Amino acid sequence: MTVRRPYDPKHDEPMLSAYVDGELSAEDRATVESWLEMDERARAEVDRLVQMKAFTDHLALRPAPREAWDDFHGRVTTRRERSMGWILFWSGLGIVGFYVAARVVLALVALALPLIVRLGLLAVAIGLIVLLISAIRERFFVRKRDRYDDVVR
Repeated sequence: MTVRRPYDPKHDEPMLSAYVDGELSAEDRATVESWLEMDERARAEVDRLVQMKAFTDHLALRPAPREAWDDFHGRVTTRRERSMGWILFWSGLGIVGFYVAARVVLALVALALPLIVRLGLLAVAIGLIVLLISAIRERFFVRKRDRYDDVVR
């Protein structure tokens, strides 16, 4: 067998892992086997991966306790409902906000005020909107909550 390229531990470890899992094509498998014949580091890494695979193949997840399932469906349904509610709320608020902003801009353009005054009023309106959004966002994301409210003992 001809080595297509020398083993590089930095780049070829995923290939060794795929070799141990039996996921390589015939050509890649031949490349890895040539590395194993020629390079001690590749053999050591494959030995380590084989031992790890033997250990992890026998691991199993412990089933969740019955209490974990008591309110599961209610929480999932509530989460979906609230997500849909928030999506509709923010979509509607965006549409109404865009409409109101367009009307304000049209009203400012129609007024016979100097340009600097119109720009100042527009800056005040945009500033208020940014502050309102920032306050709502902070209240929503930074609020305190007890993660252990739903724990049943």
